Amino acid sequence: MKNMERAPFANMVAARQREADRKQAATASTINRFHLDGTLISVTAVAGAAGVSRNFIYSHETLMHQLEAARQTQINAHTPGQRPPTNGALGRTALQTEIALAHQTIKRLRQDLADLKKRHEYCLGEQVCAADPTEQAPMTAENLEVERLTEKNRHLNQQVTTLSRRVEDLLDDLTAERRGTIT
Repeated sequence: MKNMERAPFANMVAARQREADRKQAATASTINRFHLDGTLISVTAVAGAAGVSRNFIYSHETLMHQLEAARQTQINAHTPGQRPPTNGALGRTALQTEIALAHQTIKRLRQDLADLKKRHEYCLGEQVCAADPTEQAPMTAENLEVERLTEKNRHLNQQVTTLSRRVEDLLDDLTAERRGTIT
């Protein structure tokens, strides 16, 4: 029975690994494309073009090394008579479009955060209902369920923290864009 219960988890782990591999390949490809096109290479620009979070790039050492090497190559290749790399989005209209997209992303992330908070509250309620503090029995089905829910709660807390940081990063980026580029 335990092997049958573990099969869905193995499938979920494999699916998450495939998704992580896909994201890494997309990010590496974006770095190479930016390098070849002469587009200014930054973590934010690469993450946006590859459809991943900046945290994803920062958490993968190989991607960070590749990005830094490409950025350094860009810096070293730039000579005084040569046109510097651009960010690919020139003008007020492009910046306004980027801000609108950032607003959409922030709105979606806030909704995701609200959904996670609801799931978190639900799991906490389930834990409280499942746990009977007056009963100190050895590992029963209820105790195993409480442990599983506690682990799920921890995981949801991590997701809430990650999404909160992502929202803060996007708000910081948006504020910086407004202050620095739009008059």
